[in-house]
Amino acid sequence: MIPLRVALIGCGFIGRRHLDNIAARDDVSLEAAVDVREEAARDACQKFGGRYFTTHPERIFEDRDIDAVLLCTHHDSHTKLALEAAASGKHALVEKPLALTVGECRDIAAAADRAGITLTVNFKFRFAPAVLKVREFIQSPLAIHGQLAMEKMPDGIWVRDPVRGGGLILATACHSLDMICWLGGSEPVRVSAEGIPPLPEQGCNVTAVTATVRLANGAIASLLLAEAGENGYVAKWLHEVFGGDCSAVLYDHFRQARFSGVALSHFSAEDELQADGTFGVLQDFVNSIRTGKRPVITAADGLRATRLAQAILKSVSSGDPQELRRDLD
Repeated sequence: MIPLRVALIGCGFIGRRHLDNIAARDDVSLEAAVDVREEAARDACQKFGGRYFTTHPERIFEDRDIDAVLLCTHHDSHTKLALEAAASGKHALVEKPLALTVGECRDIAAAADRAGITLTVNFKFRFAPAVLKVREFIQSPLAIHGQLAMEKMPDGIWVRDPVRGGGLILATACHSLDMICWLGGSEPVRVSAEGIPPLPEQGCNVTAVTATVRLANGAIASLLLAEAGENGYVAKWLHEVFGGDCSAVLYDHFRQARFSGVALSHFSAEDELQADGTFGVLQDFVNSIRTGKRPVITAADGLRATRLAQAILKSVSSGDPQELRRDLD
């Protein structure tokens, strides 16, 4: 089988994580590395065996010997790059969030559909073995709790910038927003949220948020999202799933799960490469391109997370619950 030829755009931390996954597969090859910092692109290319490196994404999109791109850049650049990938007929794996606005998410989804490319979003925890085990045992939960509790990000970091990164809710907590819908097996229809401190005019920077989400199937979810200190016992992420006569708790960066009311009491991911699910996203991406099947995570999922994030921020700002009817976007 001829390897899928990919280019990495964005050679920072998460980009290197994808490169480790590529190196572990024999059906994917790195062709090129792109970064605004030439030294970062050069280092990635040399270490992982790419044909060339560049600071110009246009070179990638014009290269007919590249089949797919991994977009791991600042969040405000996702839309431009994803649209260019679609226009050039290249499949795209986009880092979360898909985009910072609902309109941009819709533009990306429409462009991918028109071009007939495979596009997926790195909501990696869906493929974490512990998460898959929870879904195996609890398929129709009644209630879910999702928690992201992390140390305060440094002042001035791009992720906290409402324009470049989106802030806590859009940039990082979107994982938890995707998780409550994925674990709940349904769409969010209503959200009510409160946060501290009050939102600034740009509407993105919050230190902590609590939210209640109603899903279309009747399940409810609670969220606690904060950059006010990490819980040393459960680590950054804590998610609980309640099924009526059984329950599960996910912790240790989604690497472990504890159960009650089922045959299994404890599950721990043994393969570190696959533990957080990033490897599974790449595997599903490659398989979808090969077979023509829809990837597990689609542009619609990226849109949903951004819709929910924006609704949470609007509820915090206005003090009113928000309805998430699709026809009102």
